[in-house]
Amino acid sequence: QNGSHVQHMRQLSERLLETLCAKTDRYRLTPQDCDLIALASSMHDIGKIAIDAKTLNKPGKLTPEEFEQMKLHTIFGAKVRTACDICRWHHERYDGHGYPDGLVGDEIPISAQVVSLADVYDTLISERVYKPAYSHEQAMAMILNGECGVFNPLLIECLKELRETLRC
Repeated sequence: QNGSHVQHMRQLSERLLETLCAKTDRYRLTPQDCDLIALASSMHDIGKIAIDAKTLNKPGKLTPEEFEQMKLHTIFGAKVRTACDICRWHHERYDGHGYPDGLVGDEIPISAQVVSLADVYDTLISERVYKPAYSHEQAMAMILNGECGVFNPLLIECLKELRETLRC
C-alpha cells in the first residue's frame, strides 16, 4: 500500500459521509465528526507497522499462519487512540462475518463502516503485490454482488450515488 491509498481512503470516506448525512440523520454525525472520521480513515491500517515486512510485501497468497499474523494489525492499530474504532473494526462486516470481534450491523461504529467500504473499493481498484488492479466497473460489481462481504445498505446506496464520480 502506498500514499495514494491513504489519500483515496480520506477522499472516499469524506464523500461517503457527505452522501450519508444528506440521506439520513440516523447516525447524528456533526461536520466535526465527519472531519475526524475522514482524517482517521487514513490511519485504518496503522497497526501494520507491527507486522513483519516480509509478510506485508509477500507477493501471492499468504499461508494460514501469515494471515493470522496479518489479522493482528487491527489489534495493534486499535492502540492508537485517535483512530481506535476505525483501526479495530474496519474489517467487520454488517452481517457479523468480519473480524476481529464479529460485530453486527450498527454495533460497528459508522466511522468503521464508512472506512471499511472505502478500503474495499480502493483496494480493488489498486494494484497490490498479491493482485492486479480491477477496473471501476469490476470493483463496483464485486461490492454490489456481495463478493467482498456485506456492508450497511445505506452506505451501499451512497456508493451507488457516487458511482459515476468515482471513475478514475
